[in-house]
Amino acid sequence: MNDIENYGANYHGSIQVNHEHIRAALQRAVTYAQAPGAVACVGKGEERLFLGGSGHRALTPGEEPATADTVYDLASLTKVVATTTAVMLLRNRGILDLNQPVSDFIPLPNLNRFTLRHLITHTSGLEAWRPWYTELSGRLQYVERIAAEAGGAQPGIRREYSDFGFILLARVVEQAAQDTFDGFCMKHIFEPLQMKDTCFTPSAALRERCAPTEDSIERGRLIRGEVHDDNAFAQGGVSGHAGLFSTAEDLERFCRALMDGRVLPMETLDEMTRIGQVRCYPWQGLGWWLDPCVSGANGFLPARTAMGHTGWTGTCIWMDRATRLYAILLSNTCHPDKTRRNNRELRRRFYTPIAAAFYPETTNAHTGLDRLVRNAFDDLRGKRLALLANTAAVDQTGRPILETLGLEKLLQLRYVYSPEHGFTGSAEAGEKVASSQESVPFISLYGDRKQPSREELKNVDLFVVDLPDIGARYYTYMATMKDCMEACAAYKVPMLILDRPNPVGGAILEGPIAAKYGSPVCCAPIPIRHGMTLGELALYFKQSFFSRTSLDVKVCLADNWWRELQFDSCSLPWVAPSPNIPASESALMYVGTCLFEGLNLNEGRGTKTPFLVCGAPWLRPVRVLKKVKESDHPGISIKGVMYIPESIPGKASNPKYRDQLCQGITFHVTDRRTARPFTAAVAVISAIFQCHPELQWDPFFDTLAGGPWIREQIVSGRSAQDIVESIRPDLEAFDASRPRLYDTLEQRALV
Repeated sequence: MNDIENYGANYHGSIQVNHEHIRAALQRAVTYAQAPGAVACVGKGEERLFLGGSGHRALTPGEEPATADTVYDLASLTKVVATTTAVMLLRNRGILDLNQPVSDFIPLPNLNRFTLRHLITHTSGLEAWRPWYTELSGRLQYVERIAAEAGGAQPGIRREYSDFGFILLARVVEQAAQDTFDGFCMKHIFEPLQMKDTCFTPSAALRERCAPTEDSIERGRLIRGEVHDDNAFAQGGVSGHAGLFSTAEDLERFCRALMDGRVLPMETLDEMTRIGQVRCYPWQGLGWWLDPCVSGANGFLPARTAMGHTGWTGTCIWMDRATRLYAILLSNTCHPDKTRRNNRELRRRFYTPIAAAFYPETTNAHTGLDRLVRNAFDDLRGKRLALLANTAAVDQTGRPILETLGLEKLLQLRYVYSPEHGFTGSAEAGEKVASSQESVPFISLYGDRKQPSREELKNVDLFVVDLPDIGARYYTYMATMKDCMEACAAYKVPMLILDRPNPVGGAILEGPIAAKYGSPVCCAPIPIRHGMTLGELALYFKQSFFSRTSLDVKVCLADNWWRELQFDSCSLPWVAPSPNIPASESALMYVGTCLFEGLNLNEGRGTKTPFLVCGAPWLRPVRVLKKVKESDHPGISIKGVMYIPESIPGKASNPKYRDQLCQGITFHVTDRRTARPFTAAVAVISAIFQCHPELQWDPFFDTLAGGPWIREQIVSGRSAQDIVESIRPDLEAFDASRPRLYDTLEQRALV
């Protein structure tokens, strides 16, 4: 590990980032992106952690270093620093309303079709960009052309990033404020914040510090101190979508003031950054982009409360309202030739180490369903779909999958299939769930029927799976997916798996690899805690069971997830995937405590804490716990308890020892990173076996365990640690060969 990566592994919110750590990240970013140079500014609240440059601001006609006071063409950062701020200032003064039609301020044909809100959220239906600079001059000509071309706009249908919307907003500001756009921004934003080097059309004196952009054939000169964007240049260098120039230090002032409520009131900032206000694209705020993902080209901070934007020339701002962290990156990657521009690599190399340092154990995970929305349903549009899911399949805002798919009108949902517990996830374990015939048939694949039929799949172009699995081999959802894979392989229907983070993480494997498999609770030769996402399981099933078929399986990856991270680190809503997994702690302990289902013990059904307690009327927990070593349950607190299992309709109508006083043992996870629930459960079962001849082994225990081996080892007197150690070589071999779609935190830090 280098310095910043080593720092990231140890940061817990109290250690300050060393100036040289960030400088090293900046230097690597410039080197890998082959950028001329860059300037960065990173800080937290009023504390500046870094301000400096790397490389050059100019390579031609002579080399000039990228000093901290270099003035950069911000390109589309203009949209948020100037235009969005100006619009919201006027809104707060009561001069305009975001729900007003644009025609209230610009009385031209077609501009009554959309509102100011549509413009500022990129949902007006206007095109992204066109090269009108070859024929138009001045903002009024642009406004007239946009209006003339807007007759076919369909606002609110989808989010399409549009320069033209912000060109209109600049004109709205002028009309509403009765001032020029640049004049209003200077008087009400830049001067009050003492942003002394921020302006449109820099003066001759300021141009000396400007980073040049392209050596332009069209303009016949090196572009320096004038806007690179040709449509903005054709408007005299002042536009709502581009044209602003600034320094990293000025933008630092802006970020601090914005997060402190000195630019706009905090309630306005809350409104601007509310995730989900654009239904078709939840990550679009008012002007600002929200909750970024690492796989994009825009840089990121892995937090739901992050907000930012980028500029085409190589500029970027990200800040986190919760922590008041800001990270500003300014470059001129299009200098001297725009064909060498590599903003994605520049931002990835800079922001990834920053993210690793400040967010070592938390993230803002995005599911495969979220990625599907972000990509405007490209993989589904125009296709006839079958869906295997339940209501726990929600996007990051908590929106159920059927509602989410309903955003795209150009897909046809033909069948909805459900696993155990039914589509609503409310049926008890093992309960048969009836199918229903509605406009879209809902069909249960648990019970008598295991697979879609040939007749059904004849009407399907794509079989989509989104099942919130919980990372344990016993959980039957993977078996249902495997059965569907068999049918899709037979009838040549391609599959798309909408992936999700494994809630118990992907770095730790526990339990023996199943020797006997083929039941719903043990459908494959994998460990109990297998470390795979549903997408990785699908790839494993394909290579293990369907390699001789032409089955086409694609995975729509989750984003912003690394293998060590468990559910509580992901900032996702927990929706119980089945009645007795009410919380992520239950899911983790289920890795071990599900084995109690194969014994004459109550496993917590009939209580508020299923799989977090076990007991029986005959159990004596004090005697049992004396035989359990501290080393057998790191990260898990175990204590004696008395409780009475009760009938809970929809969860456990008839639990073991119903209405009987049970003495038992509770399990509470105190450290998810070190918790090994399989080891803890085996240690407790072993202790109960030693203390209680009343303990009985049901044949179902061996079914759950993947064979008799665990039972035989416990009966022979081997310790839990010996049992775990003896399976380590098998787990290491499996770990080396299993499909891997996601990096570890260490691999993230090596960027």
